[in-house]
Amino acid sequence: MTLTPQEALAGIKVLIFMARADGIFRAEEEQILLETCETLGLPPEVSLLDLVREDIDLEAELAHITTPAAREQVYAAALALACADRNRSPEEREVLARIKNAFGSAPAKTDLVQRFMDDTRNTLLPAEIAPISDPAERDKTIEQVIQNYAIFTAVLGAFPIPGVALVVDIAILTFQLKMIEEIGRYWGYTTNRRDAELLRDGMVGGMGVSLFRIAISNAVKLIPGWGSVVGASLSYASTWAFGKVANQYYASGGKLDAQALQAAFKQARQEGEQKYRENQAEIAQKQQAYADQITELNEQLKQGTITQEQYQAKLTELEQQLGNN
Repeated sequence: MTLTPQEALAGIKVLIFMARADGIFRAEEEQILLETCETLGLPPEVSLLDLVREDIDLEAELAHITTPAAREQVYAAALALACADRNRSPEEREVLARIKNAFGSAPAKTDLVQRFMDDTRNTLLPAEIAPISDPAERDKTIEQVIQNYAIFTAVLGAFPIPGVALVVDIAILTFQLKMIEEIGRYWGYTTNRRDAELLRDGMVGGMGVSLFRIAISNAVKLIPGWGSVVGASLSYASTWAFGKVANQYYASGGKLDAQALQAAFKQARQEGEQKYRENQAEIAQKQQAYADQITELNEQLKQGTITQEQYQAKLTELEQQLGNN
């Protein structure tokens, strides 16, 4: 089942409403909307950025969201935004309650989102990695690590399934943290998950910004003709950027401040979009090769026949397979 463009646009408005529930809508979030427009190639009369500057009637937009898939997707994305700082504000709770009321109840499967949000810090531990002292060997190894993760997340993000698409993107975020940890260890740092989270947040302006990017992409992922392109390209570009900037950070001895990190991330993300286009044939080939496995795995998670832990363990095996092929 897929979303209609009207439902997707209404969903985006709902997420914007949620993002500014605390009265603040940051420049980084405006930039994400602009990037989404560019990625999708939307017609010129549709400007997501203009939505930031207009009043949004939440109940009116919720009335446009009628299919079970759309309701599940929008509620899950709103829940993820509310969970960004692990401490929902009263305003965010009120918006979630209004969404529940409009939809009749909390759509099914959103408990998966909550569990993934709670557990990302403690899952997918990095491999045992010894520091590499030779600069040329270290550069070559880290470059390959970044490429492997970028391709893997692009492949994983290209199969949007209602009910688990947001969970998959949160899993991708966890693999990106795992990659940052591994890059730090190649440089000789005892990087842990919290270190990786802080570095990632420094690049993009906070966990909430990362989740806003995920939430907006999920609002358009299930539109026919857009889903696989959005999922693959955004996942590849962001993973590439996180990896390249993490490498710069550790190479500097950890001396890049938040402003430098964010400027470097913006540039690296643009480079990542170009690298995606250059590697699109290889990515498409691997998408085809692993389509059955990923689709089946996502369906099992959606139906509840495997646990979250089993799902992430299977994803780790898949990551290793793709990296070795």
